[in-house]
Amino acid sequence: MIEISRRSALAIVAGGVVSTGIAYAAVSSFSDEDLVRVTLEKYLGTLNMRIEHLQQFVLAFRDRNPWIFPSEKLSDAVTLAEELKLGTARRLLPQQKREDLVHFDRWVIAEFHMLTDYAWRSSPSDPIRFTGWQSCTNPFAKLDPPQNA
Repeated sequence: MIEISRRSALAIVAGGVVSTGIAYAAVSSFSDEDLVRVTLEKYLGTLNMRIEHLQQFVLAFRDRNPWIFPSEKLSDAVTLAEELKLGTARRLLPQQKREDLVHFDRWVIAEFHMLTDYAWRSSPSDPIRFTGWQSCTNPFAKLDPPQNA
């Protein structure tokens, strides 16, 4: 009878999980929405946002900043790593790729605050909506031209 140690069993299970992840990444491609969602959830927690609003946000973000998105392969790898809660895998990337991802993360978060009502909701449980670009978000701004008396 063949006896399998606990280490061997764990190695086999780990190999199966890794193989499944690699196969999944090889046969499917994540969308831009997936990358943006995992990036935002990494910093802001779970988002209460309908897919339509997320798609509108990503479309507006991509239109405004087309050069910010990482390459498709890097995007898919980061999305998979974040989905599997392996975010520390970024440390294995070359320095320039890590800097590009940090740059992307910062732009996504900044644009998210400007193009959605995330910061203006009355409760964290309220859904997040895409609002589009607002020329001025200062509630105390007086945009009327001064009147000459």
